[in-house]
Amino acid sequence: MKISFVIPSWHYWIDPLKHQPYWEVYYATHLKEAGFDVDLYDMRETGAESLAVAVGDIPKKDFYFYWIFKTGDAAEVYSIAQLLKKKYPDSIHAAGGTHVDMCPEECEDFFDAIVVEPGENAFGQIIKDKCKNILQKRYSPSYKTTQFKNTLVPDRSLLPYEKVVNNKIFSQYGDIPGTLTYFSRGCVYRCAYCVYNVPNELQVRTPQAIKEEIKYFKDNYGVKGILIKDEIAIHPNKKISTQTLNAIKESGVVWRGQTISIASREQLKLAKESGCLELSVGIETVDNDVMKLIDKSWQSQKKIEEFIKNCKEFDIKVKICLILGLPGEKKDIAQKTIEFLDNIKPDFISVSGFCPLPGSTIYRNPEKYGISYIDKGWDKHSHLLYRFSDEEEVGLPFEYKEETPWGKSLSRKEIKEAIIQVQTWGREQGMLY
Repeated sequence: MKISFVIPSWHYWIDPLKHQPYWEVYYATHLKEAGFDVDLYDMRETGAESLAVAVGDIPKKDFYFYWIFKTGDAAEVYSIAQLLKKKYPDSIHAAGGTHVDMCPEECEDFFDAIVVEPGENAFGQIIKDKCKNILQKRYSPSYKTTQFKNTLVPDRSLLPYEKVVNNKIFSQYGDIPGTLTYFSRGCVYRCAYCVYNVPNELQVRTPQAIKEEIKYFKDNYGVKGILIKDEIAIHPNKKISTQTLNAIKESGVVWRGQTISIASREQLKLAKESGCLELSVGIETVDNDVMKLIDKSWQSQKKIEEFIKNCKEFDIKVKICLILGLPGEKKDIAQKTIEFLDNIKPDFISVSGFCPLPGSTIYRNPEKYGISYIDKGWDKHSHLLYRFSDEEEVGLPFEYKEETPWGKSLSRKEIKEAIIQVQTWGREQGMLY
């Protein structure tokens, strides 16, 4: 049996090859370790004039697997599966990932089988069941019984060398060969706009597993810097964060990652000692009322200011991540955001447009949040509006009612103008990269 994991184009990125397709590599490695003949087919650089032409170049396999991590990839993956099924009628197509977790009924219409929740064992089971003619439509393993702590190191030899390591990830810090990985998966919070809290816990890899993977990178790729893609790189539990950070410290690399604004001074001090150069923190909004609406009331302007003060003490660069267009925003949100940023003076900012992701609390309760319309064209579901140019039109796939529970809403045009205003200010301050 021949198997391919198909990686979509990641059309919303200006440089889709900058980051690894981690989860496709991870699950393909599990199949490889189980003795299956598996490879990756990467559509991020086909250069084809159309999707149909690009799919036409995909060689025949018995199974095609997909991991739809972002809803923005869903429409493209659906089309790839349909085109391949037409070309190779006997092929079997199965998909998992966050989008599948959130939209299982829809996904069942496009694939022979779907994987809801983790895929470590499910993809192999799909192959076995098909061979026995007992293929199921839905496979639902549990994160509770499929832990991440002692998982295997993803086999990056499934990718060409240049797609594993590059000097772009740490470009603002010099010529550092860098790559990315996950040391945990899931998130303990339930923010109303987010779907990346599956599982709704932090499954953390053991210190030994962390050290083994870093050694793998250093020995095989000469890696000196690691982008940690965890939702929360510094675990809220100080005992766990100490174990993780000490493992990184002992491994002798620099790193950057994402965390939350309640990380303590002691945790940030150890993060710096472990090689941390930069932390991204998703404050999302500078309006405390909006924070309450999006179920992020555990955060406040005071906590954010303290976090940045502590980072500056230990010379850790800070990237503030913001979402504009959230429920509850007033017409002065752009100016209020700029004033807050000017006061706290982060090193970098990242500005996104709000996207009501399928499965999120806001998506499931649009009336409560004053939303009159959500576009179901998934290729429009991107948060990167105006991130790379001033002409982008992908994003903000929704409209608010004119009158909402918090008063008069912002129109789509006003949200776009707010994004451009904050982006322009950040560019002028040298805070964008």
